[in-house]
Amino acid sequence: MTTRPEPRTSQVVITPPGGMPTWLGSIGHATGPRYSTVYPGGAKQMTCSLAAPAEYRAGILTLGSQVRIFRGGTKIWDGTLDEPSPGDIWSLSAVGSGVQGNDFKALYTSTWPTNQPDEPVNNAISRGLPWTNPGVGQPTGIWLGQAQDSGQPSISELLNLLCTRGGLAWFVNSQPGGLLPGPSLSISALPTTVTRILVCNSPVPRTNGGDVRAIHVRYQVTADNVAGSTAATYALTTVTNTGHGGREQTLDLSNAGVMTLAAAQAVAAKVLQIYQRSSFTGPFTVSHGDLLTTGGVPVDLGCEQAGFVARMILADYAFGGEMSPLSPPQFICGEYEYDDEACTATITPYQTLPTRLADLLSGASAGTL
Repeated sequence: MTTRPEPRTSQVVITPPGGMPTWLGSIGHATGPRYSTVYPGGAKQMTCSLAAPAEYRAGILTLGSQVRIFRGGTKIWDGTLDEPSPGDIWSLSAVGSGVQGNDFKALYTSTWPTNQPDEPVNNAISRGLPWTNPGVGQPTGIWLGQAQDSGQPSISELLNLLCTRGGLAWFVNSQPGGLLPGPSLSISALPTTVTRILVCNSPVPRTNGGDVRAIHVRYQVTADNVAGSTAATYALTTVTNTGHGGREQTLDLSNAGVMTLAAAQAVAAKVLQIYQRSSFTGPFTVSHGDLLTTGGVPVDLGCEQAGFVARMILADYAFGGEMSPLSPPQFICGEYEYDDEACTATITPYQTLPTRLADLLSGASAGTL
């Protein structure tokens, strides 16, 4: 039986550029942090408060300092400090390493798709992206059908493009278990094996606001003739989501170049694999004992991160949401936030109403997924 956690168990360590690591609680009264991870991605955001003199701005609390969070002797989150907000109580925030791929462009010199995505990722790491890359290669399903100009997408946009259309996801693991020390990048298929049991005390309602039966895909069959005498030709194909409602959507892949029928249908099928059915309207809030291993043991909420697959168990009410026509419902955790002061966690399913199918299709046609 695990012990119920106490507030302020998660400890923040700040390392200013060229300085030494300092426990935040050693310079003033630190209020327990709130920190989150997102999937795909990794460490997302951290906020906390600190009662300390104003002169610390020029020392430890320097913009760009490294921020790490520990529970016991284990690092569970890392990122970079934003500009602190001074006052009687300092307000601190940090950007997690898992979303810092947004700040670096995907630069490469090889001919597409050679060395994608390792070359642009490694180039960004050499310029300061705080990741480690064991070499993700090109796993089965990775989408390489739409060439990206060097320097056009960000690292995160490139990884989203390659993964989303292939039923894959990328993750930068800040915790032990990565193939390399430090925030370690990996690409894998979307998980399906249940690893957590969610005791549902206050179910989140579901909505059929985006339930889609079919996607009509427009794609290019032949290219323009070199001499310009023959125009390109296009076709339309349909991929159906069996057992769903009557709504339909269109996906325009005509800007991806010449494609086969099978390739066009595969893109739509992968999108429907991510968007499976009804959407949750919001997150779940859990306390100690509400999130369990598959063996029924409560987990330490402060050590969890997004990307696990949870199966819901009814506590007091009827089920309020579902991801696929399974009983009981299960879903991938798309975002996970822990409040160290309240000792509660917020779990947002990978598929919620804001992540509508229309948004996925819009990103897919624009090449930004």
